[in-house]
Amino acid sequence: MKRFFSGLRKKATTAVKDDDRFGTGLWRHNRDRFIRAVDRYYTTAVALHEARDSGGSTTSSAASADTSDGEATPASATDPVDVIVDGTHRLNALVDVVDDLTATLHAHCPVTGQVVPGPTRQAVGDVPELLTKASSKVGEAVLAASMARSEGPTGPSIDSSAEATARFISDAEELLGRAREILARVEAS
Repeated sequence: MKRFFSGLRKKATTAVKDDDRFGTGLWRHNRDRFIRAVDRYYTTAVALHEARDSGGSTTSSAASADTSDGEATPASATDPVDVIVDGTHRLNALVDVVDDLTATLHAHCPVTGQVVPGPTRQAVGDVPELLTKASSKVGEAVLAASMARSEGPTGPSIDSSAEATARFISDAEELLGRAREILARVEAS
């Protein structure tokens, strides 16, 4: 029983450290929303990967091709499942970006509620919206990956779903890049 409560104590300590680093208001909310979207993407990508490796239901025109001697070649570098799975690496890098952004926001412009006060709003500009839109783009990538996961063995190729996930992740990267530019100006002032 003692071990059970010691685990709870560790979680509470981590939460306090996160509260100190990211705050408890809007910045923390944006960070947590982004991380939840990344977690959903990861879960979907892993399920796709496992389904493919176990001979599951994902199909692709790029998964294998017949050679002139009738043998199948291994999945190509542009296998749509690999494109979706590679998105997890790109999103993991973006989690670090979101952590840095929200920590910077909390350090320079702390917000305790869900509303950004006027003077803070002038300083941070569109950063709150950019963070929200980036989370939404990751959510759209999750939906696209889910569409690929739902395709049956006789269904259409999942190439378009893989392309959509890559595009949505690129959109999230671009939005977070814009947020970084704005915050660089905030830090400089």
